[in-house]
Amino acid sequence: MQVAIYGDLIIIDTGNGRNRDNKPLFHQLNTPYAANLAQAGVDPAEVTLVLMTHIHTDHVGWNTHQRDGEWLPMFPNARYICSARELAHCQQNPAAQELYRDSILPLIGSGQLETINVQDSPLFAGVLRYLSTPGHSVDHASIVLESAGESAIFAGDVMHNAIQFQYPYWNSLFCEDKALAVTSRQRVVDWCAQHQAIWFSTHFNGSACGRVTRDGQWIPLEN
Repeated sequence: MQVAIYGDLIIIDTGNGRNRDNKPLFHQLNTPYAANLAQAGVDPAEVTLVLMTHIHTDHVGWNTHQRDGEWLPMFPNARYICSARELAHCQQNPAAQELYRDSILPLIGSGQLETINVQDSPLFAGVLRYLSTPGHSVDHASIVLESAGESAIFAGDVMHNAIQFQYPYWNSLFCEDKALAVTSRQRVVDWCAQHQAIWFSTHFNGSACGRVTRDGQWIPLEN
């Protein structure tokens, strides 16, 4: 998802884009990410920030691209931001080493990766701040947008399907700490209703954005 704010061109999570032998769902996908950026008028060289909600393969796949057999940052002039705890977990997780080598390590090599403490709710571009929502991953974070009296939230993988608004105790099989994921899910639903915020999802069928009522009803908006 791309956001243009105050001269910054910001990407939130970069989706799928890799071979993953140990994850059949994400293996050998031919996603038109670069073409979609071009169609939207986005020059990768003009992107200034890439904010990661968490380090799972379907959210960091286009952090990099391959050229002449070498993995290079997809956005050569951007700062890439992730949780320090997520990074440490990824580095230590044997199942994530392929992801680490092709989607994270090149950013460290180029000096573009910056780590944060999510619990500090760091602010970027004056209007985007991290909100700690762990459970789906060890230090998963959503990203809140507040500007001109309006609010929105880029919820990452707090939810995977809109039915979870009605059944917030349902988890994805990919949630690493299911009890904590339920707590974070309810926290975001309550926050979104309280602030009358637009919810931007990453996995919902149909509309990717909508609003949430205080009783947890999902009202999709047209994309």
